[in-house]
Amino acid sequence: MWVVRNPYIGPRVRGVKARLISMDQLRNMVFSTSVDDFLSLLAQTSYREVADKITRDTPPEVASELIQGLVVNELWSMASTMPTGIRDALRIYLLKYEIDNIKAIVRLMLSGQFSREKAEKIIKWYFEDAMGRRFIVVDLLNASNVDELASRLAALRHQSYEYLLKAIDMARNNPGFDEVIFETMLDRSWLEPLLKAVEPMPQVSGFMVDFFNINIALRSKLWNLPIQVSRSLMIPSGIGVELEKRLQEDAPRILEYLAGDPIVSRILSSGFNELSDVVRYLHVSYFTAYRRFTSSVFNMGTEFSPASALAMVHLRDLEAQVLSSIYNVVWSNAPRGIRERMYLLLIS
Repeated sequence: MWVVRNPYIGPRVRGVKARLISMDQLRNMVFSTSVDDFLSLLAQTSYREVADKITRDTPPEVASELIQGLVVNELWSMASTMPTGIRDALRIYLLKYEIDNIKAIVRLMLSGQFSREKAEKIIKWYFEDAMGRRFIVVDLLNASNVDELASRLAALRHQSYEYLLKAIDMARNNPGFDEVIFETMLDRSWLEPLLKAVEPMPQVSGFMVDFFNINIALRSKLWNLPIQVSRSLMIPSGIGVELEKRLQEDAPRILEYLAGDPIVSRILSSGFNELSDVVRYLHVSYFTAYRRFTSSVFNMGTEFSPASALAMVHLRDLEAQVLSSIYNVVWSNAPRGIRERMYLLLIS
């Protein structure tokens, strides 16, 4: 059915899939003995262009920008060639990069250190250039505070402005938790709308939302967030509905409830039972679990399904994040114990 309805999706999805790094390659990178060793392995993948730009002196934040910049260009180009409904959903997802820039502006404003000059230095302009949206951030830099920023987002009909308004209201009623409120609500602005994407995309965004809610629930316990704040930050969907009810329980009880979840169970079965360890390795475990989930999406709908398109875009994005984390581990010459933990979660 999907191949008849969407004949142009398959080749583009297969193209992204073919560029994915194998799990064996990722695991070998974890145990790289030096940055040069890491780059030698990276040069054998679809990130060769990035490997040529990194040296042993390149700090992790710069390497991450190069890695993610390559992926953004690739995925935005793919999204632009999709049928209308699918293209719109993929662009909503990819605007997460622009929202990261908005979060950077908000952080400066909350710190009382905002100036256009400082903001221009921390904005990741290559994201905006890849998406042809530099004019959006240029306009936002004319704001002087968060309220004016929200007004400008509203005038631009940006997908994040309603969420920023909610964050402003929440922060005023819950002083002392500004940063986590703004960061999390802005993340919701690109994720929650995907639950309303064309069918069967919500089966993919639902998996993503479950991770989002698990992350909030566990971090709220680690950071001692007020229950009312945590509940307001969560998306009322999937596992989040039950987690909202359980936020009054202590961390061990919540972990016990999540022991059957495909993301958290991999961490617990690897011997990490402390809340801080579970939170620390949540993103790596999510990548492994999501990679397997993506395979099941392909088996159900083939590469011509809209769900497969969203699944592959998110997987490639997650891969870039994990690759950046591995580079950080190698660059900082992290102890073998940390590498072994990451390795365990990449093979679980």
